[in-house]
Amino acid sequence: MSSVTKDPKPRSPLSFPAYRRVFIARAVSSAGSYMQVVAASWLVYHLTNSATAVGVLTSLALGPALVGGPLGGILADRHDPRRLAVLLSLLQAAACTALVVLELSGRLTVDLLYLCVFAGAIPFSLNQPIISLIIPYTVPEEYRHTAVARASMIFNLTRLAGAVVGGVLVTAIGVAAAFGLNAASYALVALVLWRTKLLVGSEDSLHRSHPAGVSGGLRDGLGHQLMRLVALSTALFFTLVAPIEQLMPTIAREHGLTATSVGVLVGFIGVGALAANPFMNSRHRSTRDRQRLMATGLAVSACGLVVLAVTPSQGLVIDLVAVMAVGFGWEFVFVNGQGTVALDLPVELRGRMMGVFFMLVTATTAVGALLIGYLFDQFGLAVSLLANAAVVAAGAVVIALRSRRQPPVVP
Repeated sequence: MSSVTKDPKPRSPLSFPAYRRVFIARAVSSAGSYMQVVAASWLVYHLTNSATAVGVLTSLALGPALVGGPLGGILADRHDPRRLAVLLSLLQAAACTALVVLELSGRLTVDLLYLCVFAGAIPFSLNQPIISLIIPYTVPEEYRHTAVARASMIFNLTRLAGAVVGGVLVTAIGVAAAFGLNAASYALVALVLWRTKLLVGSEDSLHRSHPAGVSGGLRDGLGHQLMRLVALSTALFFTLVAPIEQLMPTIAREHGLTATSVGVLVGFIGVGALAANPFMNSRHRSTRDRQRLMATGLAVSACGLVVLAVTPSQGLVIDLVAVMAVGFGWEFVFVNGQGTVALDLPVELRGRMMGVFFMLVTATTAVGALLIGYLFDQFGLAVSLLANAAVVAAGAVVIALRSRRQPPVVP
């Protein structure tokens, strides 16, 4: 790894070739991932006609994060994160390639789809915190906050493109095309990371000397009120709101929409997140601001659930507004939760807590997909969404009240 040199200040993180390459590769990979989300969830629902079955798919895709998130953080502490990310990206590509081969040979069943998705989810869960640690080190220290924000923005933009293209591919060609493009995107990430040098200065430390145990990290991190608030808002949102992304085929079918509409609806979650980004950046200044924005995100997403619950048949425009509200709330909860971990917690806890944060984001989505899929099947779409909205709104009130007691510390 090379040392940081004193270059004239560029206009943005994209002025650095290392960041630009990783930025583009991650954008392509994010689009590929959403193509596969749309294709796999639509295929499972088409074959089973069961929202619970789609929930099982989501749980298999995200469940490994329960262990993989913290473990990925530990591995990054002990080994070269860049090399780890290359290996894990190649393993993800291999799992997607297996889906392509099985589909083209006519042997892809629901059980085999579950198996391949789970196999790819293991390296994915390990890689999430590792990639998050790599991205800031493609630019000098003074540009790292902006680099992370730009990465979040492009993720939401490619969510739209990938989901829409995925829906079109499923309708026009079939699911194999979406699986194949996702495999190619992971291979691209591996190639780019292999050829990229990180910028590491004398005060940086990608390898920590402490053991960074999972149980110790949980005990120390959750002892802080800030981490408890992050955990509460993250668990509420990603258990009761985020799984509608994976369960969108059920919502579309109930509202009389097509597979292409599924891609558009998933993509418009990203549109809502993009709309939130400029406002959030203008207020992203203090610890108290971040807590208030998490509460705001929960409240706005609860409104989106209510609108989805009462949308009439063929109400695509109303559905688009509702999922944009969900995306708006998603950006507030995710980015401000991540910002609290990265900027407000003690330095010695940030690495371990980043792993725990991604564990919460992914694992609670897996649990929520099972729960919401079951609720949809047992109680219907409208009742389930309204109940979820009530719980999420109550959580928003709790976090807003607690944020008033937090000193407005500016890091």
